Amino acid sequence: MLQIGRHQIKMPLRRRLLALVALVLGLCLIGGSALNYWYGLRKVDLEMSSAIEVAASAVSDALLSVTSGTDTSAQVQRIVASFDGDRHVIARLLSPDKKVISSSALERPTDPPPQWLYWLLSGEPRSRTFDLPAGLKKFGTLEISADSHNEIGEVWEDLKLKFLIIVSFCAIVLALIYATLGWALRPLEQLSIALKRVGEGDYTAHVAETGPEDLKLIYQSFNRMAAQLESAEGQNQRLNEQLSTVQEEERSEISRDLHDEIGPFLFAVDVDAQAIPLLVARNASEDVLERSKAIRQSVQHMQVHLRAILSRLRPTLLIDQGLVIAVEHLVAFWKARRPNIVFTMDIEDARFPIGIEEVAFRILQEGASNAVRHGRPSAIGLAARQTADGILRVTVSDDGAGIAAKDPNGFGLTGMKERVTSLNGRMRIADREGGKGVMLIVEIPLPPARNTKENAGPLTSSAA
Repeated sequence: MLQIGRHQIKMPLRRRLLALVALVLGLCLIGGSALNYWYGLRKVDLEMSSAIEVAASAVSDALLSVTSGTDTSAQVQRIVASFDGDRHVIARLLSPDKKVISSSALERPTDPPPQWLYWLLSGEPRSRTFDLPAGLKKFGTLEISADSHNEIGEVWEDLKLKFLIIVSFCAIVLALIYATLGWALRPLEQLSIALKRVGEGDYTAHVAETGPEDLKLIYQSFNRMAAQLESAEGQNQRLNEQLSTVQEEERSEISRDLHDEIGPFLFAVDVDAQAIPLLVARNASEDVLERSKAIRQSVQHMQVHLRAILSRLRPTLLIDQGLVIAVEHLVAFWKARRPNIVFTMDIEDARFPIGIEEVAFRILQEGASNAVRHGRPSAIGLAARQTADGILRVTVSDDGAGIAAKDPNGFGLTGMKERVTSLNGRMRIADREGGKGVMLIVEIPLPPARNTKENAGPLTSSAA
């Protein structure tokens, strides 16, 4: 992306790199041009200085050989004519009033340089004036001057050749770089397309792991990421399906409980309520009293069952008094029904975020239920403790037959796993250390600033 003022011009990476290389080559060309200019200027200056010196020496020698006579003028004319065809020097015979009497003919370049180059390289004019010997002064003076056209023409020919070589070289370099960049960046274009597909939700996108080693690492990382996203997407889909199944099962169970437990009592209340007006009309006060008692008993029974249903949906005791008290009531519930099982508790006496507390309680509740119903244990241990690295570790262990060898998705474990996964936690089932039975282990990360209410210490108890 190029930036011009406040406007930005978007360019593909390939073109940007090529533009950068072209800029570098352009700077090199400018530097080379400056160097060639200095070289040409020096060459012309040296050549003109040398030419004027050689010509001056020749003129001086020739003037010494001129003698007075009838052909004196012709002798001077021959000196001027001796410079005909010279590439760098022009000789002129000037009259006393500075008019040109005769002049030599300069060899003209076959390919004259452009005027701007002549203007750049011509430098200061160089000339010499020679007085004729005594007796010849009436003929005027002899002048020689340096003309740089031919020398600049040589420099121009040299520059054209160099320019052609440099331009050809730059064109070849740019073409090679363009092709190389296309080959090197083609995988990145594929990666860009694959990233776009992933962004649109297509996690099957894959790029070939070819090219330079550094790019290979990028492609491998991308493919692993795409595979993990695809796996996570599949897992989320499965969890959503399982969650829907669990929710439907929970709704069915609640509906069944309402129908089986609440429905008969509602029917009984309705029957008793319909009978009361008839009994009042007959002045059967004792029967009315009995009917009223029956209605009250039915309502009490419905309240008990309704509280049990509400407790399953969200345990009020947990919300009001915390995890320790809720687990104590859970243990008491099972002790009343399975007095032969020894329950042990190791629950940290602290308050955790309500969502985490509820999941922890459900894990302990479901784990204990599974152990009692399917493991035939003699002892069950319930624990929930925070580790030093900010993890709430919940465990349910038993010494029964266990469920490790059975379907790991059975016995309500799917619902537990969904709850744990929703909190970015982990759940696993392992053999219990030192004996038979299994352990259900759940680890839930706690937020950095969790709302806790620390008491004097943990509660560790056992019930026989």
